[in-house]
Amino acid sequence: MDEIKKILKKKYLLHSLVFLITVITCSGIYYSTLSYEVNIDGKNIGIVDSKKDVYRLIEEKKEEIKKEFKKDVTISQKIVFNKVRVGKDKITPINVFKQNLNKVIDLSIKAYSINIDGKDVVFLKDKKSAQNVLNDIKKYNIKSLDNSKIKEIGFLEKVSIKEKEINISNLKTEESACEYLLNGTDDIQKYIVKNGDTVWDIAKKYNLKMDDIKKANPNIDIDKLQIDQEINITVPKPYLNVKVVEVASYEETIPYKTIYEETNALYKGEKRIKLEGVKGKRKVTAEIVKINGAIFSKNILKEEILTQVQDKVVLKGTKKPPFYMAYGVFSNPTRGKLTSRFGRRWGRIHTGIDIAAPIGTKIKAADGGKVIFSGTQSGYGKLVIIDHGNGYKTYYAHCSKLLVKKGDKVAKNQVIAKVGNTGRSTGPHLHFEVRKNNKPVNPLTYVKY
Repeated sequence: MDEIKKILKKKYLLHSLVFLITVITCSGIYYSTLSYEVNIDGKNIGIVDSKKDVYRLIEEKKEEIKKEFKKDVTISQKIVFNKVRVGKDKITPINVFKQNLNKVIDLSIKAYSINIDGKDVVFLKDKKSAQNVLNDIKKYNIKSLDNSKIKEIGFLEKVSIKEKEINISNLKTEESACEYLLNGTDDIQKYIVKNGDTVWDIAKKYNLKMDDIKKANPNIDIDKLQIDQEINITVPKPYLNVKVVEVASYEETIPYKTIYEETNALYKGEKRIKLEGVKGKRKVTAEIVKINGAIFSKNILKEEILTQVQDKVVLKGTKKPPFYMAYGVFSNPTRGKLTSRFGRRWGRIHTGIDIAAPIGTKIKAADGGKVIFSGTQSGYGKLVIIDHGNGYKTYYAHCSKLLVKKGDKVAKNQVIAKVGNTGRSTGPHLHFEVRKNNKPVNPLTYVKY
């Protein structure tokens, strides 16, 4: 009886062990299944439990592209499925897997490139689109005059359209392709600053903004340009340069020349217009070559004068001027120190300048002319007035001695008097005035002290 109990006990334990193993095995199967780790070009994009899901997503994407471009779509990448056992929680959600797939998958279609000098520059979906881009660029550069006829239009570069299989991410629309080819790349050029140049002038010449010049020259104060200074100019360099040859008819003015005739009726340095110039007019037929819309060369084919030009004739004096002739430029009338300026002083207008100097210092005529007064006059004391015959008169006051008389003709820098302290004066000095059309003007505009 005991033997029977022992045998039954062993059977019970054996059945329990088998049941336990079965439960554990089944649990493992539930919580750990055979799955696939998906790699494209070495990049892990997720784990799936079925290869069919991957192929289905790829086909959906290909159909989407095919519908948009009306072309067959191919994929050249290598897809690798690595078997793995993971729990259900490690499987990549299908929406996340789809996002990862779209980021790395390269879908290719047959497209057309615009090839410039042997290099594929832009890609369009079909040949017609590529041709449209080239035609639009040509049209963009046709800026013809009225009454003109296009004789030739083409590109300076060697241009062709070629069929290529490319990644769809490289495709451009017609509009974006035109913009890309026209803008091209930035070409840095050197510019030497000339006399009279400003940043605004330079920017206008190169069709740039002033900020463009500042950015191209970060280490230069472009507001303080120096003559012969070298600066950078960033100029757009298009991928395509359009050459247009047109025959145009237009009217243009003919500038007149200025012819000088010598005459002894005028003094040296004097000029007088004998005959005013008149511009002419002509009708021109010319062959004009333009590069990117700018005139490159012009060949005159025919010319018809509509209005004759009349040259300007100017008489130029050869006669030796008299010693008293005014040159129109004043020299300093004496040596000394400026002690009082032109303008309001002590409640009234000071009509000249005061130059302090020792009594007896020479006073010279600031320019040639005729003495119209030499004598004593009220607060001026001893005074000389010279009429220079060109609307200007000069006054020399407070003199100690007068060396010329009324009616004398004097030369520039001729000694006419000596510094004194006569009249209303607080010390030896020369009071010097310049009058233009009898109105006092600031002498320091004409002389320097």
